Amino acid sequence: MKFSNIKINNFRQYYNAVNIDLTTDTDRNIVVIGGRNGYGKTNLLLSIVWCLYGEKISQIDDNFKKEIQKEKNYSSFMQQSINWTAKKENKDTFSVSIEVSEIELPELNKLNSNSDSVIITRTFNVTSMNETLSISDTNSNMEIFDDEADKINVINDYIIPIDAAKFVFFDAEKISEIANLSIKEEGSFINDALGKILGLDTYDTLIEDIEFYINTLKKEGATKNLQEQIVDKEKAIELSEIDIEKLEEENAENLKEIDDLKKTIRQYDNLISQHSKQGNSTFDRESILSEIEKLTAKEFELSEKFNELSEIIPLAILTGKLEEVSEHLEIQEENSISQNSSIENSEKIENFIELLFNKPPEPENSTMSFKDKLFYYDKAKNLGSELFTSNGDYKDLEFEHDLNNSEKSLIYDAINLVSSQSKDLFETTIEEFNKTRIKLSELNKTLSKVDADLEDELILDYSSKKETADYNITENNRKIGENNQQINKLKGDIIRLNQQLSVLVKKVDVNAQNKIKIKESQKYIDILNLFLEEQKNKHKDSLEKTILSELKILMHKLGSEENSSKFIEDVKVTILASGQGMKITLLDQDDNEIRKESLSSGEKQIYISCLIKAILKESIQSLPIFIDTPLGRLDEEHRDNITKKYYPALSEQVVLFSTNSEITPKRYKDISANISKSYLLFNDGANTNLKTGYFQGYEN
Repeated sequence: MKFSNIKINNFRQYYNAVNIDLTTDTDRNIVVIGGRNGYGKTNLLLSIVWCLYGEKISQIDDNFKKEIQKEKNYSSFMQQSINWTAKKENKDTFSVSIEVSEIELPELNKLNSNSDSVIITRTFNVTSMNETLSISDTNSNMEIFDDEADKINVINDYIIPIDAAKFVFFDAEKISEIANLSIKEEGSFINDALGKILGLDTYDTLIEDIEFYINTLKKEGATKNLQEQIVDKEKAIELSEIDIEKLEEENAENLKEIDDLKKTIRQYDNLISQHSKQGNSTFDRESILSEIEKLTAKEFELSEKFNELSEIIPLAILTGKLEEVSEHLEIQEENSISQNSSIENSEKIENFIELLFNKPPEPENSTMSFKDKLFYYDKAKNLGSELFTSNGDYKDLEFEHDLNNSEKSLIYDAINLVSSQSKDLFETTIEEFNKTRIKLSELNKTLSKVDADLEDELILDYSSKKETADYNITENNRKIGENNQQINKLKGDIIRLNQQLSVLVKKVDVNAQNKIKIKESQKYIDILNLFLEEQKNKHKDSLEKTILSELKILMHKLGSEENSSKFIEDVKVTILASGQGMKITLLDQDDNEIRKESLSSGEKQIYISCLIKAILKESIQSLPIFIDTPLGRLDEEHRDNITKKYYPALSEQVVLFSTNSEITPKRYKDISANISKSYLLFNDGANTNLKTGYFQGYEN
């Protein structure tokens, strides 16, 4: 399947009709769309996603969700999406069309039998607030479906399922964050990704529906008091989720305000530069300002990272105690197995003796008395116990922990969380944060020296307003940090409330009829889980091989030069228990695990890129891939590797949205044999359009 053509009409920066031919062939599978920051690369990607999924775009990616939250809600977001020039001309409609080719569609009378392509068009009218979706036959231009639900189902069933969209349309720089997930979260992500690509998510949904049905049956028998407690917990969870959504919306508004303030600061900097007397200055004021902006962003990023790490410090302090509890629980489990085994053996011995002495047949003319039988019964029992019963694994404990499975899981998860965040990571984060602050302070002092001669009233006014804007940015960042802490607390509360809810449901006295229904429903869940596990096992080996081969091509070593002896020698995929997904383990030449959180940002991006490629390789059909910021945080060596060796083999159609600092003219030349089309975004100050070609020259 491929996207042959995109037509954008009055959407955001794109004025009137802008056509983009995306056709590719077997040898030339890459389309490069270049443009400077702010020229509309991200909005071009957004237009495609909006055309396919409409108001559900917030479900695909957090970045799209934040874009909507910045405007409060979807309706406001749509009103702000009409091109400003078109709006001034009193036009009130914008649209995006995608021609999708090389697809297999269901047989329909309205569809031309020779057609393997359709045109999907989504239109929005800002006056009526009416949104329409159309799917038409490319040859006849005839509308194929009348029912809205049928149109949505065709996109999900035959084009790209909405749940798989995050692996088709993404920002390569931001996907590196996946490597920071906990084992459980990463397992869920991989499970989710593979499920969406292979269509296994349907079975996961079915399991969730059956589990919901089982919980409903369990609640039916609850006493009034127990029902009230259950309802209270469910309401508390719902309220926490609403609070999280409000805080996320507030963060989105703060981020929008920060973006506006940064633009204001740039304007003041330009005005200060224009009116200053820098002719004799040995400093490049613009480069200093650029460096300050980068370091400020880095300072905020490191501050956020440290805040996240600081939340697990109490757990780190209690690590020893948690591990003691874990070991204690393991001994309890072993004792329980040993006792159960002993009881089982005793029952078998009893049964054997009963069959031997008290069940016919007996020898003819047997003269064994009842007393003799008792003697041999005791002897056989003692011998059986000596031969078959072993308490060697049993260990005496002073007490036992009375914990349910969810409480045990909480302890194991806490230990995993702490062990995944090493002491080195704490120290490195603090050291890097301090270095960034010192450098930032030095640059601000330098800037003050450069601006020392700016004494007239106009310059002082600009400087004062700039300082106010800087302060407001700091305040907004502080609010975002506070909100993120509150969001993490609320997420923790939800986990705790769900565990308490589970305990309450277990206390319900289920009636006999519902017990039968629950037992039968559980059988279906067990069968579905077994099927899913079999499917995952089928793809496990393939995932391991693909991830390893891609990593060896793109990222030969991990860490710094001092650690250059650490090479990735193996990749292990483990199916986690209890439907928690899959875990990816990277191993060095000594078979030691290489922790993903210890990788640099660029290395994380490469690891996740390899993971996504491995997952996409398992797909039944080839999917078009659209990537913003394709070389993100990579260093020069890795940028060359991923440009030449990764993207040309990623899919039959790969569309890259890049700046000239990522895919430089030289890198463009390196992969020119794989490029089918190339475009350059240009902006006239208000609107963006495309012209054929790429950034000029072949210099770095």
